[in-house]
Amino acid sequence: MKKIHILAFLLFSLFSCAGTEERSDALLNIFIVDAPADIDELWVEVLGVDVQISNPSNEDAPATIFLPYEAGIQFVDITQLIAGQEVLVGRSAVDVGVLTKITLRLGNENYLRKDGLRINLELPEANKSGLEIDTNFELRPGISHDIYIDFDLLRSLKAPEEPLESYEFNPKLSAFSKINTGEISGSIRPVPQDAFLYAIQQNDTVTTGVNLRGNGQGQFLFRGLEGIYTIYIIPKNDDYLADTIPTVIVQPQITTPLGNITLRPKEE
Repeated sequence: MKKIHILAFLLFSLFSCAGTEERSDALLNIFIVDAPADIDELWVEVLGVDVQISNPSNEDAPATIFLPYEAGIQFVDITQLIAGQEVLVGRSAVDVGVLTKITLRLGNENYLRKDGLRINLELPEANKSGLEIDTNFELRPGISHDIYIDFDLLRSLKAPEEPLESYEFNPKLSAFSKINTGEISGSIRPVPQDAFLYAIQQNDTVTTGVNLRGNGQGQFLFRGLEGIYTIYIIPKNDDYLADTIPTVIVQPQITTPLGNITLRPKEE
């Protein structure tokens, strides 16, 4: 991971040497983050991402560029990409314009693990050529743009009644730009209690989870937000009460801290 950060720094430094008025290109970084589901792991085979960019001088013929996923191992456990964790899918200098479409390309070997079982997942036929997201992000010259693909596992998986091996996998993706959105951070107490968290603004719902893996201490992080949200916290342990935090204001490029949120036990 340190090597990736050093490479990114060097690339950005070289990219920034020329003044913005001299450049006709932008640096584009595409990441994947996750919203959680009630499973242990979900591994997807990541091949890369297509980006479609419309240039103002030629809007009728947008350019499509493939950014390969260049990690040594193609498989990514989507369930780990919470609380600030992310995976860089692709990076490239591109011509300025409007990013109008992102297509995440997955391989054929995708599976989940739950209760010790490995369950293979098959993409719907319509998604085998790629998972498309319509976007409208302006790419300005001489700027590094971070674009995030939000992989919503809660809506992407349909658990069967019987048998367990027949999970339906229909990926639901959205995208947001770090420039135009902000974040909400906090921690759930007592550790190691887990929970589903929802940030709701009218008809818009964003979900996230609690980081309890490795050195995780119950942190959570909502991304891709702007405006006023109500936060709902649903503990996975039935011994604790659900909680609500109203009127949380989020501004672009700012993280709104909620601090430690202590779950209240149910009265016996």
